[in-house]
Amino acid sequence: MKSVILILLFTTITSRFCAAQYMQVVNGNGVYSGVRTNDIQLLSQAEVAMGKNNDVNGNPFWNEDWKMALLFTGEHAILVPNVKLNLYSQDVWYKVKDSIMMIAKKGQVKGITFFNGNDTTSVLANFVYLSNGEGNKFSYYQFLNSGKAQLVKLSTVSINKSLFDPFSGKAEQNYTLQTANYLYYNSTLTPLKGSNKETISAVLQQGNSLKEWMDKNKNRLKSESDILLFLDYFNKQNNQ
Repeated sequence: MKSVILILLFTTITSRFCAAQYMQVVNGNGVYSGVRTNDIQLLSQAEVAMGKNNDVNGNPFWNEDWKMALLFTGEHAILVPNVKLNLYSQDVWYKVKDSIMMIAKKGQVKGITFFNGNDTTSVLANFVYLSNGEGNKFSYYQFLNSGKAQLVKLSTVSINKSLFDPFSGKAEQNYTLQTANYLYYNSTLTPLKGSNKETISAVLQQGNSLKEWMDKNKNRLKSESDILLFLDYFNKQNNQ
């Protein structure tokens, strides 16, 4: 199935970015016949192999706590009470009855909406499973706002191994978090590196209007919050 842009409407969901509307990019036909609550077998799960990487310090998950989440496959939206996103393996973990931990089949979950507690009107974060444009490497990208122009964050975790310590008799291993920001526009991910102003201006074709907005609002587009303020302005100007 082709990759298509899906605008998923949920009248029961709101967030600080938008009301009852999310733009998700997933592989599928875009037909969702309602939210399912008892069809986790559609995730083609495998049980978590315990003991793997137990000697690594730190946490490989986006959030260490189990969160209620809506998991999107190509055809289904499944509400699951306990979900985690593993940033090291880029896998979706979840619990089934008797607290057995499972892992969804790689690539089966195309999008994730995490909620605050059990409140499905309070969205914590949205992730979409996308290719980085280099071969078949896919990761979960966090979409930080709604609209045609979106700020996207990629968080990945690697294992950093220190030098051998003769006193402890081992080399410490630690999970290390790396993040990168992208601009998503017209179905294209553009890395934000160096001058955010130049990149955003070139992609959105803003020219002098971006400089005028920056000067008026004393905004240098340095931080995520700065960029989100401009994208909110841009999307409203373009009725998105």
